[in-house]
Amino acid sequence: MTKKKKIIAGVAIALAAFIALTLIVTLTVCKILLNDMFGRVDADDYSVSTVFSADETGIEKREIEFKSGKNTLRGHLWGDKSSKKLAVISHGIGAHSNDYYSEMMFFVENGFRVLTYDCTGTARSDGKGTTGLSQSPVDLHNALLFVEKDSEVKDLPIYLFGHSWGGHAVTAVLNFEHKNIKAVASIAGYDSNAGIMKEWMINTMGLGNFAHVLFPFASFWARIDSHGAYGFTGVKGINKSNLPVLAVQGGKDDTVWIDSIYNHREEITNEKFEYYFIENGEHSGILNPDDESVVAYRKQKNDAYNALYEKYNGNIPQDEEKDFFKSIDKHKYNDVNHETMGKVLEFYSKA
Repeated sequence: MTKKKKIIAGVAIALAAFIALTLIVTLTVCKILLNDMFGRVDADDYSVSTVFSADETGIEKREIEFKSGKNTLRGHLWGDKSSKKLAVISHGIGAHSNDYYSEMMFFVENGFRVLTYDCTGTARSDGKGTTGLSQSPVDLHNALLFVEKDSEVKDLPIYLFGHSWGGHAVTAVLNFEHKNIKAVASIAGYDSNAGIMKEWMINTMGLGNFAHVLFPFASFWARIDSHGAYGFTGVKGINKSNLPVLAVQGGKDDTVWIDSIYNHREEITNEKFEYYFIENGEHSGILNPDDESVVAYRKQKNDAYNALYEKYNGNIPQDEEKDFFKSIDKHKYNDVNHETMGKVLEFYSKA
């Protein structure tokens, strides 16, 4: 080999090694970031969320558990056993089933039994982390398998309700084969793992155009972690099922917008699909209380907590913080958004 060829070969080897090292480093960094983003979500010691307690609600409940992959998920069946319909609630990422306590009560008060559960890596359920953006439909799929075998509820018509991560779950799960689903309400739900990941990388994480460089590496891990559900989009599920599906979307949603089910509405061929657009609605705001007295009460309590936080420079004594959260009327603080829930109930009644 001539000296010139040796130089060219050396450069080629060095370049190949550099490219391989860059790929390995980028994949590693993406995996670390994803593991951090989708880590465990445990319930806070002090929270405005209402604690599930029969003593507080008087609502009949039964503890349940089921498997989702290797993890055991835990939840409750709420309501009177004589109820003739079942609502299944899928919660948002970073939240847990307690955060949708008021929606559960709303459904119970309107004649439903209700199944709530904590997704993988969340609160009472097992898992080192929440896994990723496709985990919610996988967990819901397994919740529905539980329903289909449970003697108390297996024959009841099912009404799915989900918000954000859960809003994706209730549409993407329609790619699976499940019986007895009568209607679906997706609140601020996204269409796909790939779509919302790219949207978050560009906007929420502020990566701009650099997101397009990192996206293939992030999606590599997302596919691996999705248990085969990466390609199960909400639009595909809606079109495949031909079930009544309602998408509720806020015009000021800065978390799910570009990839929202609402913004994919032109791709939906299911004639039973409807949408409800709330022009000033925010991502969680479309579920926050809309009763003026409750809004004022929440502001009063939020302002009081902020004052306490400033008084102690962020280090509120444990006893004072405990007393503050104990002073909150959590049932009032967590009242439902009557506009959104009214639309959902109206939609279900037509199914």
